[in-house]
Parts: sequence; structure tokens; C-alpha cells
Amino acid sequence: MLDTIWAELPGQEVVYQWVEWIRNASLSHIWLDGKIMLGQDIPTHKGDMRAISRAVSLDTVIPSMLSYNSKKHYQAFLEDLHMCMICINQSKGSNFIKLPCQHLFCVKCMETLCKMHVKEGSLFQLVCPDTKCNASIPHYLLKRLLSKEEFERWDRLALEKALDSMADVVYCPNCAIGCMEDEDNNAQCPKCSFTFCGSCKEVWHPGKQCLTLEQKLQRRKASGKLNDREMSQEMLNIRELYKDVRVCPNCRMAINKSAGCNKVMCTSCGQLFCFRCCKTINGYDHFKNCRLFEAADMTDWDKKMIELQNGIQMRAQKQPLGSTIRCPKCREKNFKDDEKYVFCWACRTSYCTLCKRTIQDKMLKRGHWGSPECVGIDKL
Repeated sequence: MLDTIWAELPGQEVVYQWVEWIRNASLSHIWLDGKIMLGQDIPTHKGDMRAISRAVSLDTVIPSMLSYNSKKHYQAFLEDLHMCMICINQSKGSNFIKLPCQHLFCVKCMETLCKMHVKEGSLFQLVCPDTKCNASIPHYLLKRLLSKEEFERWDRLALEKALDSMADVVYCPNCAIGCMEDEDNNAQCPKCSFTFCGSCKEVWHPGKQCLTLEQKLQRRKASGKLNDREMSQEMLNIRELYKDVRVCPNCRMAINKSAGCNKVMCTSCGQLFCFRCCKTINGYDHFKNCRLFEAADMTDWDKKMIELQNGIQMRAQKQPLGSTIRCPKCREKNFKDDEKYVFCWACRTSYCTLCKRTIQDKMLKRGHWGSPECVGIDKL
């Protein structure tokens, strides 16, 4: 009778129906009106072994039931329709990626997202695109979403970032191989056997301080490799090179800033910090006591552009690449891959994220974003 109930409920929950039938109808089914006295198990029972208590170990039954349940859930997921919160398209589960955090996104959007960050080297942004989630994308999914060359690049960059984060790993100045340095900053390359100082990358000099850049240039001049004019030019080049360089307070990566405000993001680890004082920051509250811009005198045009750019940067933080932004014309959600211009898949138009106006190709070519035409003021 239990087999019959099973056959009548294909694909449905059956355990509850079984329990109800055993509780309410089983006695009448076997023509018993009174109580049943249960005796000891009969080891030599030749009937249906499923009806014999402890005939099958629970250690076998329970994993089998859980495995069956998991397979059925996965089959249902593949056949059901789901919506991708990046491109806002519906499709079957077979076209989706389910991350370990249980968030779902279509394969095409996840491929675009992963390929973009691997190409740009921003591995710290290889996380779940959900705005409230920060779970990392596991390597087995990256291997599925990336090509062989892209995955090899990700693997190489991940190793480099891991080595860079280790305080006792330095790179050989001859062959760029990672080496372990000891407490005295001494390191030996396993490939070329060059023994060098981990701080200045010169030949190991026990008990002596590292040479400064100026001292190195003086040594080259004394050896006849540089004349006075070349040395002066080298000094100017070094000073100019390091004038706009700071070290990330989190991963110690050297960061260069050629333009813009003092709020910068490390390209290695994604840490936001103030370029002026090198303190880690979250938003713009830090700049109440620290200048966001260094320029003393700014025109009305500059002030207007600074105000607009600050607003854009704050909105961009709330809507990072990989999130969605609504079209100002039809209000449909679109995948955000550019903070200046967005192409709407619904109304097939491009629009400017600053002035919210439709953009033509000729406007793109002459740099519409941030122009007087875009901002609506006359350039001074």
C-alpha cells in the first residue's frame, strides 16, 4: 500500500502521506480492530525487508535520503525560471551560476564580470555582485567562466598578490624570482644564486646601511658612468617620479596619482585611503580635517566640476561595476560597465550618467561627459 501511495504521487512529498495512512488506515487495511503486540525481531524473516525494524542501518539510509533530496532540488533548479539581477533577464537554471552564498546570476553576466576584473588585475573585486554580499567567487567557478589563458593570468596574479602580502618575500633584481629573506634582510635567489639585500636589492652588505638613491648616483658618477649633466637630470627624474607616489597603508603597494582628488583606491587590494596623509578611509568624512583637493585657487568652473564629480564618485561607490542602474528614459535596469555612459538594452539608447540626456555618437567623440554642454554652464 505504501508503494501504491508512492506511485500515485510522482514528484511530490510522500512521507507525510505515509505517516497519515499508517496512523489512520493501516489497522483496518490488514483487518485488525484491536491493538498489536510487538515481539522481538525475527532474523530469518523472508518477507519485505523494508518492513523489518533495523534491517537497514540508518547510517546508510539517511545519507541516501539526503543525496536523493539534493539531486531532486538540483533538477528542479535547472528546470525552473530565474531572474538575473544584473541584466534583469529570465532564463532556466541551466543558464545560471549559483554562488556558494546562494545568490544567482546568469552565466553571461558572470563571465563578463570575471573577465573584466582579471583583465584589469582587480582581483579584489572578484566577489558576489549582490550589493549586500561580499563573498568571494571560488576558483572552480572561475575556471569554468574564464578561458584557459584568462585563468592562468588569474592564477599568476593571485600568486603574486599572495607573495606581495608576505612580509618576508622579496624579488630577485636579476630574474624577478620570489625569495625568502631572513631577519638580517639577506636573501638568495634559488635560480641565479645571487645574494642580495632585501631592502635595497643591491649586493648583500652585512652591517652597513643601504645606499640612498643620491648615493647610488654619486657612485655611478664616480665610476664614470654618469657626467654632471646626466646626474642632475637623473635626480630631477627621481624626484618627479616619487613626488606623486604613496604607499598603500594596507598592502604596502606603491600608488601613483597623476590627477584627481586625494581619495584614492589601491589597485592591488582595493583599500581606500587619503593620498595626502595615507590614512585608511571609508567615505568623505575624513576630508573635514584633511584637504580633498590641493589647489588653492579654483575657478567657478572647477568648483562646479568638483562638486559634480564628488557626487558621481559617491553614487559609483553605492553602485559599483557589476551592479545595475536605471535608465532615465524607460526606467529599465541596466548592467553598469561605465560610470560615464550607459547603454539601455530596453530602449536601445545611450545616455550620460551626469546630465541624464540621450547621447549621440558625435557627442561621444568630442567628449560630452563633463563638458560645458553636459554641465550646463559656460566655461570660464
